[in-house]
Amino acid sequence: MNRRRQDGFSLIELIIFILVSSILSTALLAAFSTALKGPAQVSSSIQAMHLAVERMELILPQRQVLGFAAFSNPNADPCMMGSTQLACTNIPAGYSVASSIAADWGGDTNYKVVTVSVSGVATTTLTTLVADY
Repeated sequence: MNRRRQDGFSLIELIIFILVSSILSTALLAAFSTALKGPAQVSSSIQAMHLAVERMELILPQRQVLGFAAFSNPNADPCMMGSTQLACTNIPAGYSVASSIAADWGGDTNYKVVTVSVSGVATTTLTTLVADY
């Protein structure tokens, strides 16, 4: 018998093509969805870091004003003392900012460790070492 060669695709080849195409398009859409969510998370983290830096910039100059011995909580944090500066009063909803000043660094009283923590929508911690020199 002489068989004729058919041009085109069989039904099974067509089904396999549709199946593979749908899997690839689903994976591609999932990747795009993740990529679109990323900038919002980055924006929240940047805002949290900005809040921490603002608070740290209020605290560090207090060492010059108070001197090293009196540079401690709550004296050195203007926000804990009721300041109305924007860094103290303009905290976006969903965030909270806390600060602490440790009296020594690993037992060495010539240093103090200033820590500012932001929590909420995004979290970050900023730590600075202040020396008595």
